Amino acid sequence: MIPSLFISHGGPNTILHDNTTKKSLKNITNVLKNPKYIVIVSAHWSTRSLEIISPNANKIMYDFYGFEKELYEYKYKIKSDLKYTNKVLDKLQSFDVRLSNKDSFDHGVWTVLAMMYKKLDIPVINISLPLGYSAEKLFLLGQSLRSLRNEALLIFSGSITHNLYDLYPSLDAPVKKYAYTFNEKIKQILKTGDKEQLLNYENIEYFKQNHPTKEHFLPMLIALGTSKSYKAKSFNSEIVYSNLSMESYIFED
Repeated sequence: MIPSLFISHGGPNTILHDNTTKKSLKNITNVLKNPKYIVIVSAHWSTRSLEIISPNANKIMYDFYGFEKELYEYKYKIKSDLKYTNKVLDKLQSFDVRLSNKDSFDHGVWTVLAMMYKKLDIPVINISLPLGYSAEKLFLLGQSLRSLRNEALLIFSGSITHNLYDLYPSLDAPVKKYAYTFNEKIKQILKTGDKEQLLNYENIEYFKQNHPTKEHFLPMLIALGTSKSYKAKSFNSEIVYSNLSMESYIFED
């Protein structure tokens, strides 16, 4: 069974420079069995109910502003696939999933994959993040996806912390206490597999301070459901801009 991943994707310009996260994402592919296809959920495609990107999708979106000119010129070949889209649709019928006409991939998808695979020849099935779902239903969604791990790599792209209103514009700025404490708490929860505490994420100390909006944390709940033990190991650990955690996890069972 192929492991599933939760990846804190950070700013889209992470792909332009040498850094710990870029190296970690490249290295993680060395321990993964080559999948037939990739299923990915991104915090940057939020919907009320559950949707799947068009099987004709083959473009990337530059869905950000204020970054380096080089980033807007970055090219990356990526595409979906009809056969595997239908397989995922069948798996998720109990969630009233529908096919979207969306035909391009947001940066929560393509920047992550670009750091993992210099050249991508694996079809990518992008599932939306259904904001209308409860924590329990997101977890159940993950459980439904789990059987796909026999042939697919499941990636959940978000962020352990995501308070952009309070970050400091320097990569190596001193880390703020609320970000460090919350990051360490999530690490401990995933080390012990405390499912109930994670599903009650809003009660974890400093959650609101780290997530003024919660869409970047919610992919973690789906990732949790793809695991049998609910335990995960960190494979990338750094906090940048004083409060933005790049902590990323692998669920191996």
